[in-house]
Amino acid sequence: MSTSPRNAPQILKYIAFGMLSVSVVLVILGVYYYQKEDAFLKECTMITCKITSIEEKRLGKAYITFAEVNGNYKPFLHLVEYDASDEELGYNEGEVHEVYYYSKDPAQSQVKGFFENHLTSFILLITGFAFMLDFPILLLVVSKTKKQRMAQQQYGIKDEVISE
Repeated sequence: MSTSPRNAPQILKYIAFGMLSVSVVLVILGVYYYQKEDAFLKECTMITCKITSIEEKRLGKAYITFAEVNGNYKPFLHLVEYDASDEELGYNEGEVHEVYYYSKDPAQSQVKGFFENHLTSFILLITGFAFMLDFPILLLVVSKTKKQRMAQQQYGIKDEVISE
């Protein structure tokens, strides 16, 4: 298929349906990952922890020690990776946070927060919905282009005018 101006609306229509297909896949993946992340959080116990120490052996990679406030759970390490050139760690010693404590492997425990707990699903859903919004826009462009072509053919309007 060549890309001449005559078949441009057809190409745009294929692109629109391709983007709709990609968006549906991304939304389905986003819902799947959300359910997977939510199931993991349901296995965890919500506890209140205090940060007892922060050890940063390498810039951008910090090991934070959390200790449960009541002392019912043993302290555990939580690894936080961040872009040291762009942002600060965001945690300080002595701060109190709610933590989803995973008793089977305390290293997989997560600090409570929407983006910390559902980042993958959030990115997939937002990208999928953005692609989904492009579908009607591209179809609108195809429709407008076809109407212009029909008007050109009906009224004899030519694409190129040569003047002397």
